[in-house]
Amino acid sequence: MDIDQIRGRLDFLREAERLKSVLRSAHTASGRTESTAEHSWRLCLMAMAFEDELADLDLLKVLKMCVVHDLGEAIHGDIPAIVQGAHPDKSAQEREDLQVLTRTLDAPLRAGILALWDEYEKAETPEARAVKALDKLETLLQHNQGANPPDFDYEFNLGYGQKHTGSRPLFRAMRALVDADTQKKVEAARRAQAGPALRPEQAGDEAAIRQLTVAAFAGAAHADGTEHLIVDALRAAGQLTLSLVAEDGGEIVGHVAVSPVAVSDGTAGWHGLGPISVAPARQGQGIGRLLMDAALAGLRDAGAQGCVLLGDPAFYGRFGFVVRPGLVLPGVPPEYFQAVSFHGAWPVGEVRYHAAFGVGA
Repeated sequence: MDIDQIRGRLDFLREAERLKSVLRSAHTASGRTESTAEHSWRLCLMAMAFEDELADLDLLKVLKMCVVHDLGEAIHGDIPAIVQGAHPDKSAQEREDLQVLTRTLDAPLRAGILALWDEYEKAETPEARAVKALDKLETLLQHNQGANPPDFDYEFNLGYGQKHTGSRPLFRAMRALVDADTQKKVEAARRAQAGPALRPEQAGDEAAIRQLTVAAFAGAAHADGTEHLIVDALRAAGQLTLSLVAEDGGEIVGHVAVSPVAVSDGTAGWHGLGPISVAPARQGQGIGRLLMDAALAGLRDAGAQGCVLLGDPAFYGRFGFVVRPGLVLPGVPPEYFQAVSFHGAWPVGEVRYHAAFGVGA
């Protein structure tokens, strides 16, 4: 191979790297938006996982097709399936973009990639039909697995790609299992849309909040079993800045407590969020997000300067929480102590929670 061919192929790979930054409508399990490159990677993995059931196919061609099927999106991005009806030129645009993307390749390699893409689009060969089916199934699998926004349209998925996923008994069996998961998501979304309602804690809620908190933290790796005692102690000390409950059908299914914190540099107006609890049977239904949004909105309305908490950065980062090197909580891993400033000003120093957080210790 001469140096110009090598240079051309390296230039192509540099261009193709753009696919890593093309975002799809799907989200990962951590809530991060999925890239097209990640979708293509797991599509290849899916083909490998079911290789024994695809023995009549040219697996190398299948894998190559999985790699190139969305490669043209590196130029103009992904168009979500739910709005593709408004883009009738999607296929033509992707092929044109693929021609641009492969322009530095030597003619045989370029022609091979374009031929694979054309074969996939026509979906006439067994390999192309298989990749079409697996493409739809991987998309549905990700939609069900991802931590999606509350308004995510799961019902659309029940009809998505049906003409492709019925081509083999394997794909039909996979589809049935995935659709069953989708149906659960649809039902959970309907429940979430109907409720629950958020309101401030009121007299008589104490026992239900205590029971909920115990259940929510039972067996959690980060829990020490005192979370319900902390809420009780904050309430007794008059230190609950906010105490909000999520109520559904007369049952309290979520709760969040917010209390003042002190910062060693003397900055006032900062608060600590937590404990936050969701009934085990209702977790994953967006109740925690509702409580978080309501608590932060309540603090802003009250004129608070900011809020701190201790927890999973992957979850709380969605609400604007970040690690601030100059703001520390002694004795805890710094990567889990996060803060959000409502007005852009950041204190510097050690944070001290109310003594109630030491109850039972």
